[in-house]
Amino acid sequence: MEQSYESEEIISSILVKNTIKNLFDNKEIEIIKRPSSFIIRLKNEPEDRISRVILLPPHGFTANRIDETNPHAEVRKAKIEIRGGVRPKRSGFNFLKNCLKYQYYTIRNIKITEEEPYPKIDGEYYKEEVKSSKQKFLVVKENGVGFYHSLVNLSSEWILLILDKELRFQRIPELQLKIENLDKSQQKVISHLYGKVISLGDTIFENEAKIIEETYNFDVDTIIPILIEMLNIVETGKHEPCTVYAIILKIGKKNKNVINFLKEALKNKTAPKYYLEELIKKLSK
Repeated sequence: MEQSYESEEIISSILVKNTIKNLFDNKEIEIIKRPSSFIIRLKNEPEDRISRVILLPPHGFTANRIDETNPHAEVRKAKIEIRGGVRPKRSGFNFLKNCLKYQYYTIRNIKITEEEPYPKIDGEYYKEEVKSSKQKFLVVKENGVGFYHSLVNLSSEWILLILDKELRFQRIPELQLKIENLDKSQQKVISHLYGKVISLGDTIFENEAKIIEETYNFDVDTIIPILIEMLNIVETGKHEPCTVYAIILKIGKKNKNVINFLKEALKNKTAPKYYLEELIKKLSK
């Protein structure tokens, strides 16, 4: 019978610790817990190319849900290396055959029906591949393959993956210019919101409902330009841009004027094209 291990045992194992040490050279790291995976990253990542460790629990996955894929608008191209299975007291990786399913779309322009920009696995452009330990493969290609993708652990063991990805140029949000003419209480709410999006990502909806409600209480003319600027936030594994996207979408469903701000931003290229176009499509229905 296969023994099960807690995440703490795996993350604190010698094998994982040595992998982190070799990859990140003893620099400060951050561990991000997703719905069914763990992402280990540098606290301060480079702007052009980054590496991360992904730990998948038995039958875990990298998307929010097992039947979804995630967008990777910040990525030019990305590669996954499957190191293998991890057990707390072993000094080497277990070789696992047919252990990882790569779920992906071959094009970027996929119809999304949900309120979040996470398409379900379906349709003629959806594909699957099954991989084994020691394999390396591109999960995102510059031609759009894998722009939407997720990874699923098919085994009953913990699997360690190494992610290497090249990033597209990303602007840093310039919020100060957007909020300097607001009153102090409004500035405080927006600064609080931005900080929580950075620290929590999409778990903000579960853990910080109050700040979300305070955001919805702003006038559209005030808050939407600020939120559009926030779409430039760097993605660190917490789905930060998607979090801002969801807030804008909620406001836009109640106020038709939001779409005008989005179209203007698309014209002026003041935020990532992908999120603006998806929001415009959803709010145009």
